[in-house]
Amino acid sequence: MISPKVVIIGSTGKLGSKLLNYTYKNNIKIFAITCFKNKKKIIKQKIKYGISNYFVLSENNDFKNFINFLKNKIDIIYFLDFGSFSLTYLNYFLKNNSHSLIAIANKEMIIAGGRPLMNSITKSKNKLIPLDSEHFSLKNSLFNKDVKKILITASGGPFYFSEKKSFKDVTLKEVLAHPKWKMGTNNLIDSSNFINKILEIYEVSIIYNIPISKIDFIISKQAFIHSIVFYNDGIITFNSFKNDMLLTLTYPLNEFFTLKNKISSDNYLLNISNFQFNKNFDDRYIFFKFYKEMRKFNHEEQILLMLLNNFAQSLYLSNKLQYDKIISYTMKKLKIYKSKAYLNNIPSILKFIKSVKDKINNA
Repeated sequence: MISPKVVIIGSTGKLGSKLLNYTYKNNIKIFAITCFKNKKKIIKQKIKYGISNYFVLSENNDFKNFINFLKNKIDIIYFLDFGSFSLTYLNYFLKNNSHSLIAIANKEMIIAGGRPLMNSITKSKNKLIPLDSEHFSLKNSLFNKDVKKILITASGGPFYFSEKKSFKDVTLKEVLAHPKWKMGTNNLIDSSNFINKILEIYEVSIIYNIPISKIDFIISKQAFIHSIVFYNDGIITFNSFKNDMLLTLTYPLNEFFTLKNKISSDNYLLNISNFQFNKNFDDRYIFFKFYKEMRKFNHEEQILLMLLNNFAQSLYLSNKLQYDKIISYTMKKLKIYKSKAYLNNIPSILKFIKSVKDKINNA
């Protein structure tokens, strides 16, 4: 029997490392791994896990070789990296593969791709499996005209339940101290100031083709409940599971492998604190000042918000912008970069993103 081919894009990050460790313990062979520039770590992974194919995508030859490599039949391709540029890889993958599983934890890819990406996945007869907990939790829900409202949850990050904490003098260490999840720096910053919630709302709308007007969020400190669906007939469903990313990361593998180490959430049902919620308004967060405006953004504006937010983060991390100014800076700049881009397919989206990045970097 031919072993299913699994490719992990972003193997050197936290999620990639976690998944590789799991697959190794379960004797699952990985076909290929990539990183952007962490060559030292990916070579260690190649040796430790016995992986023949690896690519450092910041290197021109490896980039070209990987594009060509995507002509192979691949059964599961993971996108555990960061940034919208990975749409380039997915675009080549879709041209050469069908009936494959596309497992995505890269929210920038999904937001940038929008409905054109979803249409391309469907047309190529592949299947998307979203790995972010909120979107993954909705995979068994019934989405039709009977859906009244969807709530995704937020844990509150490092500051929501520390009401006396002022954002003007928080340290980077405090910003990155998420109480529930281990993530990359960019995602941790997004979680700390709630910008991740509007991005996740965009994702839900894109993945499940639900109007943004029907999607909102609520605070659930324990991060056991990930989404709530309200139906017009009065039924409410709570989608919950243990806050362990291995549960979502390993789900695509079930299609081809018998997994030994499965994660259970049964004992969590007996803890009432897992089912407590808080209102999501707090005067300290400037996010809420712009929240209604962000909910009305079209596809182009969603992409601009994402790109400019990432740039604002880079300014903050290089001590050129205060933490509490990230969102206001992003929203101010967004008005400058707005245009009327025609984003009807992945190439046009990639072209638009490149032009915006060039303008940002040259400003």
